[in-house]
Amino acid sequence: MPVISSLTLNARLTLNLHNLNNEGTEGNQQQTRMVHIIDADGKRQVVNAVSGDMFKHILVDHLIPLLRDAGQPLSAPAARHDPDRITADPAFVDFCEKGVDGRRVTESEIMSRMLQDCSATDLAGALVTRGRAVGRKSVIEFGWVVGLPEHTVTEQYFHVKYAPEGRGQAAGGETVAGQQAIFHRPASSGQYALICNLDLWRVGLNDITRQPAITPADRLARARALLQALAGMLLKPSGAQRNTQNPHIMACEGVIATSNNSLPAPTVSPLVKNYREQIERAAEACNRLRPNTVQLYPFASLGEGVDILARLAAELELAEVPQHG
Repeated sequence: MPVISSLTLNARLTLNLHNLNNEGTEGNQQQTRMVHIIDADGKRQVVNAVSGDMFKHILVDHLIPLLRDAGQPLSAPAARHDPDRITADPAFVDFCEKGVDGRRVTESEIMSRMLQDCSATDLAGALVTRGRAVGRKSVIEFGWVVGLPEHTVTEQYFHVKYAPEGRGQAAGGETVAGQQAIFHRPASSGQYALICNLDLWRVGLNDITRQPAITPADRLARARALLQALAGMLLKPSGAQRNTQNPHIMACEGVIATSNNSLPAPTVSPLVKNYREQIERAAEACNRLRPNTVQLYPFASLGEGVDILARLAAELELAEVPQHG
């Protein structure tokens, strides 16, 4: 069985006619996310992108039911997909503010309570701000999902809501209840660079005491659910506007890298043409430093990538928690 301490996903995802992430609306025109990047030739480019916040939100939406099915505890807010997770739970707030039997609880006790009572907070993180700051850093890290220059395009499309009272009234003039004026909505198509890192060694680990706050069996169950959720995210990137602009997933290719010790699994942005070769070179270097540390799992299609994640989830064993001090 593969022992995994950290895992990275480095992929090029081809999406057609999506509108997963927007900046807002000006008048009757919706504005899509556009970012400035520096390409491989050192030139500035403006491209469509989807924020890492959006992709993490997508993953967590897949993760919560998987954690429930695995028998892992969820705070009530996390179970209803509240992004504040356990910090919105009144019982947890009382624990932080009032303590136990009149005794003020320590930051490490707050951290352990977060991990033990809410598996979603353990994996996705949260920040306690009740009289003091105790932050659970996310086990999951996403970068922006960035369109490749010359391979991504965004266009604006005309829309009008169907109005049974007649087109004339719906397209302009006085506002009629239940009707909507004309509007313009963007749609983007292209190849997108996706990077994601999972620090699986931190699952269930109290960041203050550096000791596990849950059992090895629970750590393993949560880590497996996280890999399954990553596969679900690739299968269904459920961001904005899916009701009428469900993305056409045309292709997905890349490299999954794993490490079994404190050396991190390598990440190279798929914005770089030879990112596969660079990941291979980095893996070779890691394995010279510490033999048999990094394993690479290249894939050429969405189905192949999901299959690799499914197999890793089924066969996973977690590395031992590093000892510090």
